[in-house]
Amino acid sequence: MNALSTLRRRALGVARRARQAIRRPESPAATAVSSEAASKILFVGHTRFSVHQFGSRYFNATRDGDAGAGFSEDQYTQWLYSDERMDPRTEIFTQLSLPQLAQAAEDFHVVHYVSYSPSLPERHKKALRQAARTYDFVELNETKKTVSSTPTKSLIRKAAQKHHFTSGPIGVYRLDDDDVLSVNYFHLMAPYVRRSHIGWWVSQGLGIAAVRFGEDFVYARDYYYPKSAFGPLCIAGYDQGEVSHTQAPKHTVMDHTNPTILDSREPAYFHIRHRGQDSTLGGKPTPFYPEAMMRIRSEGPADLDQVRTLFPVVADRMRLTPGRDEDAVTFDPGSVTATSEPVSYLWEKPGALALRVELPDRVKLKQRQLKVSFSTTQDAACQYSKEQEQEFFAAAKVASDDGDYSTWVPHQSTGLGHILFLEPPQGVRITNLRLHTDQHEPLTIQRVTAYPL
Repeated sequence: MNALSTLRRRALGVARRARQAIRRPESPAATAVSSEAASKILFVGHTRFSVHQFGSRYFNATRDGDAGAGFSEDQYTQWLYSDERMDPRTEIFTQLSLPQLAQAAEDFHVVHYVSYSPSLPERHKKALRQAARTYDFVELNETKKTVSSTPTKSLIRKAAQKHHFTSGPIGVYRLDDDDVLSVNYFHLMAPYVRRSHIGWWVSQGLGIAAVRFGEDFVYARDYYYPKSAFGPLCIAGYDQGEVSHTQAPKHTVMDHTNPTILDSREPAYFHIRHRGQDSTLGGKPTPFYPEAMMRIRSEGPADLDQVRTLFPVVADRMRLTPGRDEDAVTFDPGSVTATSEPVSYLWEKPGALALRVELPDRVKLKQRQLKVSFSTTQDAACQYSKEQEQEFFAAAKVASDDGDYSTWVPHQSTGLGHILFLEPPQGVRITNLRLHTDQHEPLTIQRVTAYPL
């Protein structure tokens, strides 16, 4: 009995120390590599800048059936190069991503290739040419060929020749044209670029995500996505012009074919959700904001001080709230009690909205406890039938009943209260918001705020 008690006390002590270690704040994760060490490492990056790849099975826009849009080639080209899709990408890549990459690349040998098709509209080519003149590490690659996420061996060979690199491992990384890498990215990756790791991959599990809304990035969240497409790095081999181990697996299963290092010590990427992304494209129109914001909700609000350190180029445009505070409308500043009788709020603004419900301290919202109902009106130019309107809302789990709609406020707290995203189809307006409970006990609500989107 005494021996068992001693073992139990030791086990409890180990568990207590483990919990304390988990809670203990860590020092900054990335240790800066010395200038001398950095000068010996070559990184080669690659961005596919809206390459025309009709027929590829890897993108929603080029898939048939329910999994994709089923575009014809003309429809695909029109979508690919549309202003709605291209303008944010060109702005993000040339004005945010590359300036930040320039800060990250200081002290390192970096060559970043940008591949694009000859059919890319001229004004976007002009923006890329200007970027290549501004940043000497940027190299343009106009090509008619199908392009992989990693640069070709011939491009890697040119990069090695540019920096007089003769033999050793090379860090080859992917950067999509609407993502941003941390200023610490190369310092984080440098220790992994060694001969013993040739053929391995490194995945950055932790990042920051937000939704693009005009010039701002709203609802900024910590984002954990291991084996993502946000800045993965492979360690390629290079020896006297021979390049090896650059084939890119599907990023979600990279560890099935290659040893993979997962590094989530600090945010290494900034992932931007916006309407023009291929991942948001399906066979028919669906709500953007509910899906985009629910996808990044699981972690807590971003640390803006950390954002300023790691992502200085975007820091001033980052907002934690699900919209602009200056546009927000607060209903009934005092506390209200939602019961079976609805509490109504007049809403007249067009477009989507984020409804933020804040409860008093220590009050927890139960699942399916608080319901939001609303009505809609159609503008004269609306091209949706009532049935199509209902189908659009149903894609975001909004139910229709006798011409009105209803859905539940998520019971999971976001660190900013409970947030519900509502988005009508084009030409339809949400009106007359109503909050009520379907349970007997009342619910005290401290504040309700609506953010137009």
